[in-house]
Amino acid sequence: MALNSILPLLMTFMMNTFSISQSTQDLTTLGLKIMQDGKEYAILSTEQNIKLAKDKFEIIFNLKKDDDIAEKYFAARIVADIDSDIFKQFEPKKKFEEVPSLVAGTSMAGPKDAPYNCIFFDDQAHHYIFYNNEDEKRANLISKENNLLQLGFDIENYCMQDFEINISNSNFEAIYMVFFIDKNLNEIVEEGEYAKLKITFE
Repeated sequence: MALNSILPLLMTFMMNTFSISQSTQDLTTLGLKIMQDGKEYAILSTEQNIKLAKDKFEIIFNLKKDDDIAEKYFAARIVADIDSDIFKQFEPKKKFEEVPSLVAGTSMAGPKDAPYNCIFFDDQAHHYIFYNNEDEKRANLISKENNLLQLGFDIENYCMQDFEINISNSNFEAIYMVFFIDKNLNEIVEEGEYAKLKITFE
């Protein structure tokens, strides 16, 4: 095969390889994992299936510390539902105004000094999870290193409209969640900022 025929193939392979590793590296910086009964499930791909016991679990992730001087405030967002259609909302380059669960006014109200009481199922809203200090937080501080926080968000009960039930007493076989952090605060969904999770209960 002539050299001029091999070069385009080699360039394409190198570009694809770099693209995949870069995307994986970006997602890795989220430090996203699920913990249940001491067992850890690392989230390393944009779409991932996880099998858990029908019991409470914890989502652990990294979040930058707020910069009050620069007025940069960081938060994680979680969208949860019993329908996988929420996955269709999250695609690279979509602006917040194009994502039904992220448009202005869709952040679900919750206490500013404690995590949400339960995970709400809603394809038109999201949980807004932050940590300022022990008096203003919606996640538990696990560790802090320089400007990076490791936080934990417990999930034990489900809520849907006026209905609330403990995970262990539910009849759901699977739930769907999108975890998202707008790392550069540009209000655009980008690769390396989100993970689509299907959680199946055994």
